[in-house]
Amino acid sequence: MRFCPSCGLDTADVGDPYVSAPPGAPRGPSIGPVVGGADSESSVEATATAPEPRSRSDTRQVGGDRAAVIRQLVDRSSRTPSVVVAALIIAAGLVVFGLLMRPKPNTPASIGGGGGQAAPGASAAPALITGLTFESPADGQVIATKDVTVIGLAPPGLTVTRDVSFGLDQHATADGTGHWAINVGLNDGENKLKFRIGDDRSTEKELRVTYTPQAP
Repeated sequence: MRFCPSCGLDTADVGDPYVSAPPGAPRGPSIGPVVGGADSESSVEATATAPEPRSRSDTRQVGGDRAAVIRQLVDRSSRTPSVVVAALIIAAGLVVFGLLMRPKPNTPASIGGGGGQAAPGASAAPALITGLTFESPADGQVIATKDVTVIGLAPPGLTVTRDVSFGLDQHATADGTGHWAINVGLNDGENKLKFRIGDDRSTEKELRVTYTPQAP
């Protein structure tokens, strides 16, 4: 029917959207040119194949998994700098300990940084004493007294022995500076005095002293 009895419009002019609807049916936009046609079937198939929306519980589970992964990454990133800092602190401590424990060379202090001059008040280390030496009297010296005190040097703490051919040997001990002294009685004329360190005859040395009495 071209004429709508309810509204009085000509259905030919407005495209007849409700031409197939019976009188009294609710009006609305047409979903296709023919109800029940091919377009309707394709719409039903599209609706049937459309993915179902996820439920709220599934969405919460996915969100929880992502949050757990993010927390693990944050924990790893926060622990890594702590391990690196601890390793650096230990390495620095070992370097400082090695520097403190390193032996320092014994170099004499100098004035003005050069010239090889010893600083005021600095005492030179005593020279190492090896063997046996005489300080007085000198070898071949003429003595006018009957007795003479022989003074010499030997390693500190060692015993110096005077070899006496027909009598008891004489002994003396070198002090902390290496000095020793033995009083010897002389005979008229030349006296050959022999001294050694302990019983080591390889260290024996001879000192010649001439005794000449003064004229009365």
